[in-house]
Amino acid sequence: MIKAVYFDLDDTLYDQLQPFRLAVENTGLIGHAIGSLHIEDLYKSIRRHSDLLWVKHVNGEMTLEELRIKRTTSAFSDIGIEVSAEAAALLQWNYELEQSRLTLREGVQELFEQLQASGIGIGLITNGPVEHQMKKIIALELLKWVAEPNAYISDGIGIAKPDPDVFHFVRKNVALRPEQLVYVGDAWHNDIAPSFQAGWTPIWLNTRQQQPNKKDGFVKYLECGSIEEVMPLLRKLNERETGCLL
Repeated sequence: MIKAVYFDLDDTLYDQLQPFRLAVENTGLIGHAIGSLHIEDLYKSIRRHSDLLWVKHVNGEMTLEELRIKRTTSAFSDIGIEVSAEAAALLQWNYELEQSRLTLREGVQELFEQLQASGIGIGLITNGPVEHQMKKIIALELLKWVAEPNAYISDGIGIAKPDPDVFHFVRKNVALRPEQLVYVGDAWHNDIAPSFQAGWTPIWLNTRQQQPNKKDGFVKYLECGSIEEVMPLLRKLNERETGCLL
Protein backbone atom coordinates (compact mmCIF):
# COMPACT_ATOMS: atom_id res chain seq x y z
CA MET A 1 0.00 0.00 0.00
CA ILE A 2 1.41 3.38 -1.04
CA LYS A 3 1.58 5.74 1.95
CA ALA A 4 3.42 8.74 0.45
CA VAL A 5 4.37 10.19 -2.92
CA TYR A 6 7.38 12.46 -3.27
CA PHE A 7 7.97 14.67 -6.29
CA ASP A 8 10.93 16.21 -8.02
CA LEU A 9 10.43 19.95 -8.48
CA ASP A 10 12.14 21.27 -11.61
CA ASP A 11 10.46 20.22 -14.86
CA THR A 12 8.19 17.86 -12.94
CA LEU A 13 5.72 20.10 -11.10
CA TYR A 14 6.23 22.97 -13.51
CA ASP A 15 7.34 23.14 -17.14
CA GLN A 16 10.94 24.36 -16.96
CA LEU A 17 11.07 24.93 -20.70
CA GLN A 18 8.80 27.99 -20.66
CA PRO A 19 10.94 30.17 -18.35
CA PHE A 20 14.04 28.90 -20.18
CA ARG A 21 12.62 29.91 -23.56
CA LEU A 22 11.80 33.39 -22.28
CA ALA A 23 15.26 33.71 -20.71
CA VAL A 24 16.95 32.79 -24.01
CA GLU A 25 14.83 35.38 -25.80
CA ASN A 26 15.56 38.08 -23.21
CA THR A 27 19.29 37.37 -23.37
CA GLY A 28 19.36 37.78 -27.15
CA LEU A 29 20.44 34.19 -27.81
CA ILE A 30 17.23 33.06 -29.49
CA GLY A 31 18.73 33.47 -32.98
CA HIS A 32 21.51 31.04 -32.15
CA ALA A 33 19.12 28.53 -30.60
CA ILE A 34 16.46 28.58 -33.29
CA GLY A 35 18.97 28.73 -36.15
CA SER A 36 20.94 25.69 -35.06
CA LEU A 37 18.52 23.45 -33.20
CA HIS A 38 15.14 23.38 -31.55
CA ILE A 39 14.96 25.32 -28.27
CA GLU A 40 13.84 22.15 -26.47
CA ASP A 41 16.97 20.31 -27.61
CA LEU A 42 19.13 23.12 -26.24
CA TYR A 43 17.26 22.92 -22.96
CA LYS A 44 17.80 19.14 -22.80
CA SER A 45 21.50 19.62 -23.48
CA ILE A 46 21.84 22.17 -20.67
CA ARG A 47 19.99 19.85 -18.30
CA ARG A 48 22.29 16.97 -19.27
CA HIS A 49 25.42 19.02 -18.64
CA SER A 50 23.92 20.32 -15.39
CA ASP A 51 23.32 16.78 -14.11
CA LEU A 52 26.87 15.72 -15.01
CA LEU A 53 28.46 18.79 -13.41
CA TRP A 54 26.36 18.62 -10.25
CA VAL A 55 28.61 15.95 -8.74
CA LYS A 56 31.58 18.31 -9.07
CA HIS A 57 29.61 21.03 -7.32
CA VAL A 58 28.61 18.69 -4.49
CA ASN A 59 32.24 17.59 -4.11
CA GLY A 60 33.38 21.22 -3.82
CA GLU A 61 35.22 21.20 -7.15
CA MET A 62 32.98 23.83 -8.73
CA THR A 63 30.88 26.69 -7.39
CA LEU A 64 27.22 26.94 -8.32
CA GLU A 65 27.97 30.02 -10.41
CA GLU A 66 30.70 28.15 -12.29
CA LEU A 67 28.37 25.21 -12.88
CA ARG A 68 25.65 27.43 -14.33
CA ILE A 69 28.09 29.10 -16.73
CA LYS A 70 29.79 25.86 -17.73
CA ARG A 71 26.53 24.01 -18.46
CA THR A 72 25.44 26.79 -20.81
CA THR A 73 28.74 27.29 -22.64
CA SER A 74 29.07 23.49 -23.00
CA ALA A 75 25.56 23.09 -24.42
CA PHE A 76 26.16 25.77 -27.04
CA SER A 77 29.63 24.39 -27.76
CA ASP A 78 28.03 21.04 -28.58
CA ILE A 79 26.41 22.68 -31.60
CA GLY A 80 29.52 24.64 -32.62
CA ILE A 81 28.56 28.01 -31.10
CA GLU A 82 30.84 29.83 -28.70
CA VAL A 83 28.95 31.69 -25.98
CA SER A 84 30.86 33.94 -23.57
CA ALA A 85 30.78 33.45 -19.82
CA GLU A 86 29.14 36.88 -19.58
CA ALA A 87 26.31 35.82 -21.90
CA ALA A 88 25.88 32.57 -19.96
CA ALA A 89 25.67 34.51 -16.68
CA LEU A 90 23.10 36.88 -18.20
CA LEU A 91 21.04 33.91 -19.36
CA GLN A 92 21.06 32.57 -15.81
CA TRP A 93 19.99 35.96 -14.43
CA ASN A 94 17.05 36.10 -16.85
CA TYR A 95 16.20 32.48 -16.12
CA GLU A 96 15.94 33.14 -12.39
CA LEU A 97 13.80 36.20 -13.10
CA GLU A 98 11.36 34.12 -15.15
CA GLN A 99 11.32 31.43 -12.45
CA SER A 100 9.82 33.95 -10.02
CA ARG A 101 6.69 33.87 -12.22
CA LEU A 102 6.24 30.11 -12.27
CA THR A 103 2.92 28.28 -12.55
CA LEU A 104 2.18 24.63 -11.83
CA ARG A 105 1.76 22.15 -14.64
CA GLU A 106 -1.85 21.57 -15.60
CA GLY A 107 -3.25 18.80 -13.44
CA VAL A 108 -0.87 19.13 -10.48
CA GLN A 109 -3.38 20.82 -8.18
CA GLU A 110 -6.02 18.20 -8.99
CA LEU A 111 -3.51 15.40 -8.35
CA PHE A 112 -2.56 16.85 -4.96
CA GLU A 113 -6.22 17.15 -4.01
CA GLN A 114 -6.77 13.50 -4.99
CA LEU A 115 -3.75 12.40 -2.94
CA GLN A 116 -4.96 14.32 0.10
CA ALA A 117 -8.45 12.85 -0.25
CA SER A 118 -6.91 9.36 -0.43
CA GLY A 119 -4.84 9.94 2.70
CA ILE A 120 -1.54 9.69 0.79
CA GLY A 121 1.26 11.95 2.01
CA ILE A 122 2.90 14.47 -0.34
CA GLY A 123 6.52 15.59 -0.31
CA LEU A 124 9.33 17.05 -2.40
CA ILE A 125 12.92 15.96 -3.04
CA THR A 126 14.91 18.44 -5.11
CA ASN A 127 18.52 19.34 -5.79
CA GLY A 128 19.78 22.87 -5.34
CA PRO A 129 20.48 25.68 -2.88
CA VAL A 130 17.85 25.97 -0.16
CA GLU A 131 17.02 29.65 -0.72
CA HIS A 132 16.82 29.26 -4.52
CA GLN A 133 14.56 26.20 -4.39
CA MET A 134 12.36 27.64 -1.64
CA LYS A 135 11.70 30.70 -3.79
CA LYS A 136 10.29 28.41 -6.46
CA ILE A 137 8.31 26.37 -3.92
CA ILE A 138 6.76 29.57 -2.58
CA ALA A 139 6.11 30.98 -6.07
CA LEU A 140 4.24 27.77 -6.94
CA GLU A 141 2.32 27.90 -3.63
CA LEU A 142 3.30 24.29 -2.94
CA LEU A 143 3.25 24.76 0.83
CA LYS A 144 -0.56 24.58 0.61
CA TRP A 145 -0.12 20.84 0.07
CA VAL A 146 3.40 20.06 1.26
CA ALA A 147 4.38 20.61 4.89
CA GLU A 148 7.74 22.41 4.90
CA PRO A 149 9.55 19.57 6.76
CA ASN A 150 8.55 17.29 3.87
CA ALA A 151 10.32 19.51 1.32
CA TYR A 152 13.82 18.00 1.15
CA ILE A 153 16.41 20.19 -0.60
CA SER A 154 19.85 18.73 -1.27
CA ASP A 155 21.90 21.61 0.15
CA GLY A 156 19.77 21.50 3.29
CA ILE A 157 20.30 17.79 3.98
CA GLY A 158 23.85 17.50 2.69
CA ILE A 159 23.07 14.78 0.12
CA ALA A 160 22.18 15.25 -3.54
CA LYS A 161 20.57 13.12 -6.21
CA PRO A 162 21.62 10.86 -7.91
CA ASP A 163 22.98 9.45 -4.65
CA PRO A 164 20.40 6.83 -3.53
CA ASP A 165 21.18 7.85 0.07
CA VAL A 166 18.90 10.84 -0.49
CA PHE A 167 15.96 8.45 -0.68
CA HIS A 168 17.21 6.37 2.26
CA PHE A 169 17.47 9.60 4.31
CA VAL A 170 13.88 10.61 3.52
CA ARG A 171 12.53 7.11 4.15
CA LYS A 172 14.10 7.00 7.61
CA ASN A 173 12.71 10.44 8.41
CA VAL A 174 9.14 9.48 7.51
CA ALA A 175 9.46 6.00 9.07
CA LEU A 176 7.97 4.16 6.10
CA ARG A 177 9.09 1.07 4.22
CA PRO A 178 10.55 1.55 0.72
CA GLU A 179 7.62 -0.28 -0.91
CA GLN A 180 5.26 2.28 0.63
CA LEU A 181 6.97 5.14 -1.17
CA VAL A 182 6.71 6.45 -4.74
CA TYR A 183 8.91 9.05 -6.40
CA VAL A 184 7.74 11.04 -9.44
CA GLY A 185 10.41 12.77 -11.50
CA ASP A 186 11.40 13.75 -15.02
CA ALA A 187 15.13 12.90 -15.04
CA TRP A 188 16.31 9.33 -15.52
CA HIS A 189 19.77 9.91 -14.05
CA ASN A 190 18.71 11.96 -11.02
CA ASP A 191 15.22 10.65 -10.27
CA ILE A 192 14.33 7.25 -11.67
CA ALA A 193 17.48 5.13 -11.36
CA PRO A 194 18.48 6.23 -7.82
CA SER A 195 14.97 6.02 -6.35
CA PHE A 196 14.65 2.47 -7.69
CA GLN A 197 18.06 1.59 -6.25
CA ALA A 198 16.76 2.78 -2.86
CA GLY A 199 13.78 0.43 -3.11
CA TRP A 200 11.16 3.05 -3.98
CA THR A 201 8.74 2.75 -6.90
CA PRO A 202 9.69 5.35 -9.54
CA ILE A 203 7.19 6.97 -11.87
CA TRP A 204 8.93 8.59 -14.80
CA LEU A 205 7.11 11.72 -15.97
CA ASN A 206 8.63 11.54 -19.45
CA THR A 207 7.03 14.52 -21.18
CA ARG A 208 10.04 15.01 -23.47
CA GLN A 209 10.19 11.42 -24.75
CA GLN A 210 13.63 10.69 -23.40
CA GLN A 211 15.25 7.27 -23.39
CA PRO A 212 16.48 5.40 -20.30
CA ASN A 213 20.21 4.87 -19.85
CA LYS A 214 21.06 1.53 -21.47
CA LYS A 215 23.40 0.58 -18.62
CA ASP A 216 20.44 0.78 -16.21
CA GLY A 217 18.53 -2.12 -17.74
CA PHE A 218 17.90 -3.53 -14.25
CA VAL A 219 15.80 -0.51 -13.25
CA LYS A 220 12.06 -1.13 -13.05
CA TYR A 221 9.73 1.86 -13.30
CA LEU A 222 6.33 3.10 -14.38
CA GLU A 223 6.10 5.75 -17.07
CA CYS A 224 3.60 8.45 -17.99
CA GLY A 225 3.47 11.40 -20.35
CA SER A 226 1.40 13.73 -18.19
CA ILE A 227 0.64 14.48 -14.55
CA GLU A 228 -2.96 13.36 -15.13
CA GLU A 229 -1.71 9.78 -15.58
CA VAL A 230 -0.06 9.57 -12.14
CA MET A 231 -3.14 8.89 -10.02
CA PRO A 232 -4.36 5.93 -12.13
CA LEU A 233 -0.89 4.38 -11.80
CA LEU A 234 -1.01 4.85 -8.02
CA ARG A 235 -4.42 3.19 -7.87
CA LYS A 236 -3.06 0.18 -9.75
CA LEU A 237 -0.14 -0.03 -7.32
CA ASN A 238 -2.50 0.06 -4.37
CA GLU A 239 -4.53 -2.77 -5.84
CA ARG A 240 -1.50 -5.00 -5.25
CA GLU A 241 -0.43 -6.27 -1.87
CA THR A 242 2.65 -4.09 -2.22
CA GLY A 243 3.43 -1.10 -4.36
CA CYS A 244 6.99 -2.26 -4.88
CA LEU A 245 7.99 -3.24 -8.42
CA LEU A 246 10.72 -5.66 -7.28
